[in-house]
Amino acid sequence: MKIEKLLHRSYNGEVATVSESILKAAATKALGDDSFLSGVFEKMGNEEEKLSYAIRQDKAVSELETADDKREKPLRALYNLSSGYLYHPDETISAAAHTVCSVLDKYPLSELLRANYAQESALIESLLKDLEAEDVKAAIALLTGVAETVVAIRTAQDAFTSTFIAYSEAKARHNNKDTATKLKSALLKLINNELVIYLRAMAIAATDTYGDFAAATAQIIADNNDKVRKRINKKDSVETEEN
Repeated sequence: MKIEKLLHRSYNGEVATVSESILKAAATKALGDDSFLSGVFEKMGNEEEKLSYAIRQDKAVSELETADDKREKPLRALYNLSSGYLYHPDETISAAAHTVCSVLDKYPLSELLRANYAQESALIESLLKDLEAEDVKAAIALLTGVAETVVAIRTAQDAFTSTFIAYSEAKARHNNKDTATKLKSALLKLINNELVIYLRAMAIAATDTYGDFAAATAQIIADNNDKVRKRINKKDSVETEEN
């Protein structure tokens, strides 16, 4: 039985999944009172937890970027739509557009889009408040599509705020500066250099005790590595690693 090492080009999530699967397999096997393995499992569990959190943080950052994009789209629409009405042949419409644009001019779109998340949120909230003035609301009512666009901005801003708060609270709780890639490397080394090396020896020295778990571990890693090889074969040569 050959126990491969986990390929370094496995994705962060794949390494976390392999670790979780190995730990679940270990829980079903009678491995005796093996203090070394217990220590390895404890370290794997800790590293996996940190990696899984970091992966979630990466996802949270992506969700934050998506939420920011979603609020910028109606913002652009508001500025473009309102400025377009300035040239409307109906003087009542063009006058209403001037009223709205006088508010927008206080918040240049280029500055809004360049601001960091917190600054952009503050500017958007201030803009929305100014658009609530009675004379401005009356002008908006005359411009088809503008009121709906303002509502879309409000909705997108509220969604961004909720996403930003959740992200900030989670980050404050963990205060972990390690990247997912760095944590993946640490967990992968632990699996390869401690668990795999140990099981290779113990599967021979004490087959009755370690054979089933070693076989399960070998299968878990092999399944992952097969998937990785198929993926990278589409791009370049198969990764070769010392085992």
